[in-house]
Amino acid sequence: MAVPMGADFDDRFSSQKPIFDTGSFTGYHRVVGLGRTGYLSSTSRDSKQPLCGNEEGWGPLSPIRYDFTPCFLDVWVASVAVFGIVFGALAIWWLLRYKRPTAVSKDWHFWMKQSLLVLVIGDIATQLAFQIISYRDVWLGDFRVWTTAATILSLLVIFTIQWLEHSRLRNANGVVLFYWLFLLIAFAVKLRSLISQQLYVTEKPFFITYCIGFGLAIIEFAFEWLWPKKNNAYEALVDEAECPVEYATVFSLLTFSWMTPLMKHGYSQYLTEEDLWGLAKKDTTKVTGEAFNKAWEHELKHRKHPSLWIALFRAYGGPYMLASVFKAFNDLSAFTQPQLLRYLIAYADSYRPGQEPQPVIKGAAIALGMFAVAVFQTTMIHQYFQLSFVTGMRIKGGLTSSIYRKALKLSNEGRSSKTTGDIVNYMAVDAQRLQDLTQFAQQLWSAPFQICICMISLYQLVGWSMLSGIGVMIFMIPINGLIARYMKNLQKQQMKNKDARSRLIAEIINNMKSIKLYAWGAAFMNKLNYIRNDQELKNLRKIGAGQAFANFTWSTTPFLVSCCTFAVFVLTRDEPLTTEIVFPALALFNLLTFPLAVLPMVITSIIEASVAAGRLTSYLVAEELQPDAVVVKPAAEEVGEETVHIRDGTFSWNRHENKDVLHDINFRANKGELTCIVGRVGMGKSSFLQSILGDLWKIKGEVEVHGTVAFVAQNPWIMNATVKENIIFGYRYDSNFYERTVKACALLDDFTQLPDGDETVVGERGISLSGGQKARVALARAVYARADVYLLDDCLSAVDSHVGRHLIDNVLGPKGLLASKTRILATNSIPVLNVSDYICLLKDGEIAEKGTYRQLIAMRGLVSELINTAGRNDSGQASPVISSPSGSGSDSETSTVIDAERAREKEEMEEAQEGLGYLQSIRPGPGSSGQAKRRSDSMATLRRASASSFRGPRGKITDEEEPSSKTKQAKEHSEQGKVKWSVYAEYAKTSNLGAVAVYLVTLIAAQAAQIAGGFWLKNWAEKNTEVGGNPDIGKYIGVYFVFGVGAAGLTAVQTLILWIFCSIEASRKLHERMATAIFRSPMSFFDVTPAGRILNRFSSDIYRVDEVLARTFQMLFTNLARSGFTLAVISYSTPWFIPLGIPLGAMYIWIQRYYLRTSRELKRLDSVSRSPIYAHFQESLGGISTIRAYRQQDRFEHENEWRVDANLRAYFPSISANRWLALRLEFIGAVVILAAAGFSIISVSSGSGLKSGMVGLAMSYALQITTSLNWIVRQTVEVETNIVSVERVLEYARLPSEAPEIVHRNRPPVSWPSRGEVEFMNYSARYREGLDLVLKNVSLDIKSHEKIGVVGRTGAGKSSLTLALFRIIEADTGHISIDGLNTSSIGLLDLRRRLAIIPQDAALFEGTIRDNLDPGHVHDDTELWSVLEHARLKDHVASMDGGLEAKIHEGGSNLSQGQRQLVSLARAMLTPSNILVLDEATAAVDVQTDALLQTTLRSPLFAQRTIITVAHRINTILDSDRVVVLERGEVVEFDTPLELIKKRGVFYGLVKEAGLDTE
Repeated sequence: MAVPMGADFDDRFSSQKPIFDTGSFTGYHRVVGLGRTGYLSSTSRDSKQPLCGNEEGWGPLSPIRYDFTPCFLDVWVASVAVFGIVFGALAIWWLLRYKRPTAVSKDWHFWMKQSLLVLVIGDIATQLAFQIISYRDVWLGDFRVWTTAATILSLLVIFTIQWLEHSRLRNANGVVLFYWLFLLIAFAVKLRSLISQQLYVTEKPFFITYCIGFGLAIIEFAFEWLWPKKNNAYEALVDEAECPVEYATVFSLLTFSWMTPLMKHGYSQYLTEEDLWGLAKKDTTKVTGEAFNKAWEHELKHRKHPSLWIALFRAYGGPYMLASVFKAFNDLSAFTQPQLLRYLIAYADSYRPGQEPQPVIKGAAIALGMFAVAVFQTTMIHQYFQLSFVTGMRIKGGLTSSIYRKALKLSNEGRSSKTTGDIVNYMAVDAQRLQDLTQFAQQLWSAPFQICICMISLYQLVGWSMLSGIGVMIFMIPINGLIARYMKNLQKQQMKNKDARSRLIAEIINNMKSIKLYAWGAAFMNKLNYIRNDQELKNLRKIGAGQAFANFTWSTTPFLVSCCTFAVFVLTRDEPLTTEIVFPALALFNLLTFPLAVLPMVITSIIEASVAAGRLTSYLVAEELQPDAVVVKPAAEEVGEETVHIRDGTFSWNRHENKDVLHDINFRANKGELTCIVGRVGMGKSSFLQSILGDLWKIKGEVEVHGTVAFVAQNPWIMNATVKENIIFGYRYDSNFYERTVKACALLDDFTQLPDGDETVVGERGISLSGGQKARVALARAVYARADVYLLDDCLSAVDSHVGRHLIDNVLGPKGLLASKTRILATNSIPVLNVSDYICLLKDGEIAEKGTYRQLIAMRGLVSELINTAGRNDSGQASPVISSPSGSGSDSETSTVIDAERAREKEEMEEAQEGLGYLQSIRPGPGSSGQAKRRSDSMATLRRASASSFRGPRGKITDEEEPSSKTKQAKEHSEQGKVKWSVYAEYAKTSNLGAVAVYLVTLIAAQAAQIAGGFWLKNWAEKNTEVGGNPDIGKYIGVYFVFGVGAAGLTAVQTLILWIFCSIEASRKLHERMATAIFRSPMSFFDVTPAGRILNRFSSDIYRVDEVLARTFQMLFTNLARSGFTLAVISYSTPWFIPLGIPLGAMYIWIQRYYLRTSRELKRLDSVSRSPIYAHFQESLGGISTIRAYRQQDRFEHENEWRVDANLRAYFPSISANRWLALRLEFIGAVVILAAAGFSIISVSSGSGLKSGMVGLAMSYALQITTSLNWIVRQTVEVETNIVSVERVLEYARLPSEAPEIVHRNRPPVSWPSRGEVEFMNYSARYREGLDLVLKNVSLDIKSHEKIGVVGRTGAGKSSLTLALFRIIEADTGHISIDGLNTSSIGLLDLRRRLAIIPQDAALFEGTIRDNLDPGHVHDDTELWSVLEHARLKDHVASMDGGLEAKIHEGGSNLSQGQRQLVSLARAMLTPSNILVLDEATAAVDVQTDALLQTTLRSPLFAQRTIITVAHRINTILDSDRVVVLERGEVVEFDTPLELIKKRGVFYGLVKEAGLDTE
């Protein structure tokens, strides 16, 4: 680059000539005679400069060459040496102190490296010798000698480190790498200087020695850095999935090269979960969770009001503080660029005619400086980002784990104010908010810091004129603040609306069956549309308008600042406003935009996070279970010992209300006894069991439990896993005992029916099992747990009576599997009372009667009345059947019992031979010594699932969205690869194409106006420079102002159009289409689709379509336009840039493609692995009392941690991929800067006449390009990720729907069905395609006003019959006609509205009693009260606050199971139908309420209706006109009960099994 100067320069610079001529890039020149004072020359002692024996002195610039002086040159080398010595010493200390050596053989690579280093040391020692010889009399006091000596010392330190690291580290040490890098740079600078001093002529031996040393150092550096180390000993120890970040070198960490293997892999094929690395140890949820717990405990101990912030800081603050150091470096380097730009413009200006040109090396140094600063800035900012994100990730992991832990400890008060949805939200939303804050929090100090540096730099440029700029900014801050406040309130409102909508959707999905049965679709759709369109979207429109205004103020601020500053400058100063001032000032103003724009975001983010922190704090300090509610003691050893004891217990659901549920309870149960707790609905049976579990607040008294507990809840809690996993429940699998359990719980028949036997995945909340199956699975789980105390909450009500008999004989009774255990059963079932040892009757929360069965019958008190009611009820009006206390009727029964006993004896014999007792409890912990020996046999090995043996939950996390084998359904949408263009097209269409076109026009216009403003400024500044003053001030400032405000105005317009006319419009249509499709989906869709998955579409996907997509598109288009214009300006100013642009562009697109593929899959893996966390969390919340009863909190916590880790394994590479990309793109940006600066310098130096104004303009845009380029790729990915939501919404919008609601050609008469005749003609049906028929060729003919009973064993198809009537399942062949009208021919709405049903599971919605009875609000109060009265609920409702307006909680949780059933009875009475279907309607009601209900159903009110009853309790249908008996989906018998009993067929068997007299 030694540029020859034209002849016209010669005469101008005779004085400067030698210096100008030596200013070439390489230092090479032809000026003779400068070699007098070289590096090796020295003067006598009386030198004026201390420590420098060279006549040029300390300089720093040499008076005779364009170069540093020899002494100053060595300052660079010396500083590297000092770095090596100081940091090297620290590195040696660290290696010896913290790293254990391992046996790694020293191979030729190691010896090669060390011998090269020895050669380098030798070479430098030779140089030292040369120096001592040359500086004969002054060498002791000369800096240059000491520098060389220090270099030798530092190299020895490096030698030591390289020796130690070989066996102690898996990678090159960071200090060493940096040392070599810095040393090479210092040596290169020194080499140029030596060439400039022409030492290759004067001191050839020294020059050659120096060059050899330099060459060796380069090779040594390459060896140390690029040559991979052999890790033979390590290789064996390392888990293949270990994260490379743990052993990456410093350069690899700074450039994120450790990500490259994964990026390569992701480019060549779609990534799957197996390809992901493990987490670094310190990022695992276990570690982060413990860290947070420790910090939080510390807070709770030391402060009255614990602060979540301090706890988080204590747990995760370390790396975050380091991040702030990187941030500070980045901020400082960002403000170096405008200074360098100023020098560059001055350099270009010096080639104007009449100026002294500056040497080329100066320009080259400026260009290289700009490049170096850009690269440094990039490295710093991404280290900062990475640390911030990792901190965020740790916060999320730690909080998730703590939220989960807390959920398992919450008491009833803690739970009552927080629904499941709320708690899931803490995890999904609030923890996420705190995670997002980590990206912004540092801006709190960084933004003001940047503003300050900027002001100082501006002061140097324009003096006090910058105050006017500050004034404008201070003026704008409150305006921005107000907007931020306004937006925040809207956001808060938005959250509320979103919560309301999510809750409604969740209820709709969970109770879809009821909504369809009651034909309430329209009512709920209206409710949903009201929340969505009238509340949520209205609010969104306001947010959009606010956003547009905010954009306007943000984009005008920097422009107004520059406008005012320049105006004040030209008005108050005499000096001209030149390019040297304008462009650096503009660059500074551009830098200002970021902190100013980001501050409002930071503030919003902080506010959101503080709201979240507040919510989390209140949750984390919420009341926990009473730790001393139950005293756990070691298990009882002998039958008859006491195992449960309550003394004077008084219990309440809520410690803050003085409403006791149970008072003055005295109760004891012994080992080997069956105690039954009976009582009417709502008398506290379930509460009684929960008091033994410790779930209630104990006001006084004491509760003792000996040994482990197993619990079966009234609503059996079934996990979304296989049936087998539900039964084993984390204990070790023992096939013998498992078989016995399953057999005793009568599950074998069910296993044959289920698609995959006991490997069938049951789906969420056990959705694919019938009520009876769920109850028995839960019972089997309890039996399998082999606990000491069994608490069973009404597990017989959901099963058919003959199955109930089987369970009593084989599980609960004196001969059952649990005979040696303590069994406490809350029940409404009469037969079990006969075999019980002890009965307690609860009335109004007190034990009203207790004693044995005989005693209580003799007392003729409440219990005997209860039993007689049952008996009377059994004997109903239709058949003279008298209940006998136990099945002592026929001989055959007795004989079966004897057989069972013989089998039992045989088993006992076998057990005795194996040396086992009857059924030993397994309990961790010391027993008495004799016992311990007896238990060390095979039973005892079935220890609890210890958390340590936990290897990931239920196999691998399949995306929760992937059910197994036959229970299959397509995996949740995860179309790999690019999103189809059709989706974009569809989105644009729904957004309104006209609006989109207008938007694009305003966008381009806004950018053009901005560029025009820049050109206008350039012309003005050049004019001023020519004139040497500031003419035509008004004209120039006026036009500039118009350009700026115009651009900002256009920006605001485009935002408005995008939000209000495009985005909100689209999301309204999309949501409506999806909601309609969901309401119209057949029931089979809900059976195979987990609720969580549908909810996900309605919450996160709709949120993205609502709020995220518009923002991403806006960013993407803005940056595309900006970069395009920037490249055009650079190419216009220096056309040489165009050829370079092509390879750069290709590289850019290549990197971007590389990234897009990997990132897309990583993001997908991230979101797919996120839903199982929430699914598992929601599921656990449903079964908390079960988990606690089995004391399995640890296992579930581990499972939660495992799932979170599985998610973070995808999240961590996904954020690192962003850094990987950004770093590479910004490097391209830095190359663009280097090219733009370098080409300008070449162009100016070769006398092309390129003006400094054009250089300034091009460079000030080039400095911005890095961020734009980076954003484009990031936003392309964001758009891709978020448009997937549109795709997913569209996928649900196109779901197949069930038959039409109304068939206009074929509407039934108004009075239909007046007679109520129902006829099944050869009817067959299946639940969905590909499954077996559940009803086969059913033909029934039901007459008007007949009462029909439907019986059959579990899974015989009883409920399917009712579903078929309502067309929840459609006919496969045949049809059903009602009053002679084929039901398949009319609309579903017409059909379902005219039938009444009391379904098996009473679905209640959050809302008032009125909403629950009549969501369409078509009935008046009197009607409602009268049906409540008939349903025996009037008194209860009247006693609640608000009567009909009384609140019902989510899922009806503040009513008992029986009361919920009564609510659905009331609903049925409201439907004016002549056909009423009861589906096991009274399963959960006690005997007396049941009797009342049966009376109601037989009352004149229902006399005119055809009633079809599906029964579990045979006695409820003995008085039916006719009975249908189903077996495997076929009708086997259909006749009057008496005839059927005479036939001695299936029905006879059922009656006998139920223990009813068959006479």
